[in-house]
Amino acid sequence: MNIKTLYHRFRAWQLNPFSYQNHSQHVERCANCGTQFQSNYCPVCGQKSGVGPICWKTVRQGLMVIWGMDSRSLLFTLVQLLLRPGYLISDYISGKRQASFPPVKMLLIVAIVFMIAATLKDPTPIDEKDIHSSFDLFAKWTDNNPGWSMMAISCLFLLPTWLLYRFSPKHRKHTLPEGFFIQVFMGTLLSLIGATARVTDNLYFLYLLPFYYLVAYRQLFGYGWWGTFWRLCICFVVASGTILNLSEIGDYLLHFETESIKTILYANGTILFIVLIGVFFEYRKKNRKKHSYTTSKP
Repeated sequence: MNIKTLYHRFRAWQLNPFSYQNHSQHVERCANCGTQFQSNYCPVCGQKSGVGPICWKTVRQGLMVIWGMDSRSLLFTLVQLLLRPGYLISDYISGKRQASFPPVKMLLIVAIVFMIAATLKDPTPIDEKDIHSSFDLFAKWTDNNPGWSMMAISCLFLLPTWLLYRFSPKHRKHTLPEGFFIQVFMGTLLSLIGATARVTDNLYFLYLLPFYYLVAYRQLFGYGWWGTFWRLCICFVVASGTILNLSEIGDYLLHFETESIKTILYANGTILFIVLIGVFFEYRKKNRKKHSYTTSKP
């Protein structure tokens, strides 16, 4: 089997990793409500078919459910998030939610597990002598809490993603609630990468962050590489500007020395200019499509 065949199989799995089959070949009687049915689950109460007496398998399944290793496996969802991030998010916001582990619960579990792992690896103590601004304080907290910090950073992409990708070929006019779940998945992915970099003391893992954002957004929204790239650059600029402004507010509240007002105005002016460029290109593209449609009509 050559590499090309393996790649085509991988692409086919990325697009459709689920295989739903009816494993029940005969009529069964539900042990819970007494309904007769021929399916994997009872259509009335939802209990799984083939429920028998309690045995060691039942004990094992009960323990696995605690860690999300039941039918909607946490491990399988994390594997999908690493190998097909945009397609997984697209499936979830399109309604294919039964096969995915609950995203908010997944984010909390990943953040807690890696917070414990970072604590066991001798967290970097916060020395007040090294703290000269609220940004330094945030950087120290980020180093000791990679899971929670990546979750916080992903929230900064919610609004710019909604503004710049809401006219995408896929998921047209996606809503802010959908954008919330998009960033929950991305926050989980960033938590995995950031915590891995922290635990292994290998900062090269952080280079995967922009790569995964590019791949995930391309798979999710359906733009080409260039269309995804320049919109994502604007998202990064807006998120960075938001961190800068929050840092200045923190410096003011904590009585640190703040940057001059001229620097803040320049930064916000640059962010506004880049956002306006993005909005202009979106508006121009939309009008061009509308003009071509009206001129093509007889």
